Amino acid sequence: MKAAQAKDRLTEAVDFALLQGLLKITPQGALAHAPFALLPSPVDPALCARMVALTPLFNRLAHRVSRDPAFLEDALAPAARSDAFTARLLAMAKAGANAQPLYLAFDRSDYFIHLPHPGASPELRQVELNTISASYAGLSALVNRLHAHLLHSYPPIGGAPLGGERGLVPNDPVPALAEAFGQALSRYGHTGAVVVMVVQPGETNRFDQRMVEFALARRGVVTRRMTLEDIAREGRLREGHLAVGGEVAAITYLRAGYGPEDFQSEDAFRGRALIEASSTIAVPGLYAQLAGTKKVQQLLTGPSLLRKFLSPPEASLVEDVFAGQYALEDTAPGNAAPEGEGGAGRTVLEMALAHPERYVLKPQREGGGHNYFDEELRAKAASLNAAERSAYILMERILPPRHPALLVRDGALEETDAVSEIGRFGAFLAEGEEELINRDAGYLVRSKAHGTLEGGVSAGFGFLDSLFLDPPAHAR
Repeated sequence: MKAAQAKDRLTEAVDFALLQGLLKITPQGALAHAPFALLPSPVDPALCARMVALTPLFNRLAHRVSRDPAFLEDALAPAARSDAFTARLLAMAKAGANAQPLYLAFDRSDYFIHLPHPGASPELRQVELNTISASYAGLSALVNRLHAHLLHSYPPIGGAPLGGERGLVPNDPVPALAEAFGQALSRYGHTGAVVVMVVQPGETNRFDQRMVEFALARRGVVTRRMTLEDIAREGRLREGHLAVGGEVAAITYLRAGYGPEDFQSEDAFRGRALIEASSTIAVPGLYAQLAGTKKVQQLLTGPSLLRKFLSPPEASLVEDVFAGQYALEDTAPGNAAPEGEGGAGRTVLEMALAHPERYVLKPQREGGGHNYFDEELRAKAASLNAAERSAYILMERILPPRHPALLVRDGALEETDAVSEIGRFGAFLAEGEEELINRDAGYLVRSKAHGTLEGGVSAGFGFLDSLFLDPPAHAR
């Protein structure tokens, strides 16, 4: 489909999106279509297959790290001294009495394709591993459906060997999530138990969440939507179970609680602590949530530590997609130095101040919009005192290739060069050390105009997208 043809079908695409439920709630409380790319983005088939193969390894890594509280407490103690939110999560995790042997996770590992310089071979780089509130499993499937509709009966995109929608990478993550939830609920073994989905007050992404809820309903599973404050007010411990409104919550699925903005009152903290003190299967539990923090991910880039949790062959596959990640107070490794410069004897902080354009400064925050780039990075890093530096990590900046894109927001189309971040969802269920489900469950693509630094869809930067198998795209 040519760009001109696609533009001609903009109204049809928006109508299709609205009819399918590809929706968001605006700040004014109105309904609108979620931002989306009009055509899918290209991906190299080999890199696509590689991401799928990595998903079970990252699922396993998150599980094993979460089962090592001593490591997590030691790893995050320095950050907790200057980050009150991390400190509070750690304290609640230590105080929790949940001995639930069932571990259920719906994680998402996010990647960019990295082109270090024009003409280089494309490389895969992980941006982060999300262990809490991995969103857009539902709406991603609807974007994929939209793209299949638009591509039907049209010629190939960009010269790809497969025509029409046959080159589209299929995507429907919710059934795998529902299957894992259903099996966990069955193993919990309490007749009439429900799933509690923890949401933010005034939740604006509820249509994505509803798709999970409705998929569970088709399996006969009842879902109750509650805020952390609701759980604090209505929840009770009964024989170790979390009871809300007289019903036992077998699973507590957190789509909130990942940042301090979700804890505006002590009731919110009490609700989170109550979850952790009960036998509910928390998705995630606090230690699993902490396993996804930036500091832990930075430490896991160390080969010896990674091999504590994965076999040597598994670790080799995983570390091959790690971007460089460093603690500000550490001595800069030689491979962190810009080409032609020695790093010996310099600190990571000095490297960041000298070349902020080569790095991203990341705090212990989830949800997007918190990272520092370029001159803002330099100013922020320079302002941190010694204690505050431990709450940040410095990450090698990933340089993704650009591709032409047609991006649609509020019915308006923007033709631009874009970059695409690809997330792979993973469904995981274990009882103790035994893995019962460990699989890739589908994907999320967030495309954005080249030069846009943040990429969150809810934050107003990214556009939901899907993938089209194509030879590698090259930077121009």
